[in-house]
Amino acid sequence: MSEHIRRVLFTLVRPAAAFIVLTIIFGATLRADSQKLLFAQRDEVKAFDVTTGAGYQVGTTSGLVEGTSYVNFKLVITGGPGPDGGLPVSFNNKVIITDIDGDQLFFDNNGTGVFHVGIPGDTFAGVGGPQTGTYTLTGGTGKFATWTVGATYEYRAVMTNPPNGALGNVFAEVTYQGKKP
Repeated sequence: MSEHIRRVLFTLVRPAAAFIVLTIIFGATLRADSQKLLFAQRDEVKAFDVTTGAGYQVGTTSGLVEGTSYVNFKLVITGGPGPDGGLPVSFNNKVIITDIDGDQLFFDNNGTGVFHVGIPGDTFAGVGGPQTGTYTLTGGTGKFATWTVGATYEYRAVMTNPPNGALGNVFAEVTYQGKKP
């Protein structure tokens, strides 16, 4: 290959390679920045009535909001078992997050999920399953009083009660887009 052809190729390939690298880096940054962690929530289920679907859980949060959490929940079965043996559920929960200064956030937590209860053929060990939905801010105190009431944050969670019939845990990630609340 002649020196002239090599220079022409280098001249053409170098900007294209730089563009590809920048696109990959910028694209990854946009994806990483589009969903930011508001808080991770780690709760222990303290009460759960399988006949009514009602219960409550308490735990802690970490992230932009660090403190304790309380969720009053009610699962409602919305259909028959799916192919994996899980039942579709919906829920409308009330959430209180209290940070280390005693300031509080209040949310309506609404969503849907799959709830496994050990129907024959179900491979899920225990009771529970994945959930998705929104946390909608209904109020705040102290430093949270300026947060926008009605702001909605997406979340994903999993509830797992062990196969021995004991109460279990819930892990959730609540995220936001754009600038900090």
